[in-house]
Amino acid sequence: MFNISIREKKILISGIVFVVLFFGFQFGIVPVFDKRENLTRILKDKQISLEEMFDLQQQFFAVSNRFDIKEQTLAPGKKNFSLFSFLDSLVQQSNIKENVVYMKPLTKKLEKSKYMLVTVKVKLKDLYLKEFIDFLYRMESSGNNVVITSLSLSKSGSKSSKDKNRLDAVIETQALKLKGKV
Repeated sequence: MFNISIREKKILISGIVFVVLFFGFQFGIVPVFDKRENLTRILKDKQISLEEMFDLQQQFFAVSNRFDIKEQTLAPGKKNFSLFSFLDSLVQQSNIKENVVYMKPLTKKLEKSKYMLVTVKVKLKDLYLKEFIDFLYRMESSGNNVVITSLSLSKSGSKSSKDKNRLDAVIETQALKLKGKV
């Protein structure tokens, strides 16, 4: 059909081979190398993320272990520990039962936690400083993880009173309890 010389056929064939190789390289080999580079970069990013996850896991376990130790200390040796009854017994041991005006218990459930915050507010009236210090010492040295969150002290009685060495106190105490052990 076409009269093409051998020289022109060679040029045409070499042109077709060049175009086929060029497009084969552009659409076959280059994407493979680009994909490989992307996969290598993604792999490095994932390795870094995995290392960070392992570090976070180690930190979590460290905090978790410390929390488990705290949990063991939260549950005092006595079963069915009650902050209210504990404070009531301390008041009796310190011989200040007659100075108690009121003891108000309050329990607050902590969200997304297996603990409850138990609070007892104690108002003491007309007691000596030595009795009060004895009460505080017994509370702090008991090992029951009772925390004093607020303390308010004021002089007791009027200015004309013959005994000016007495005071009134309002103490708010807290303790954490497991929700199942109330």
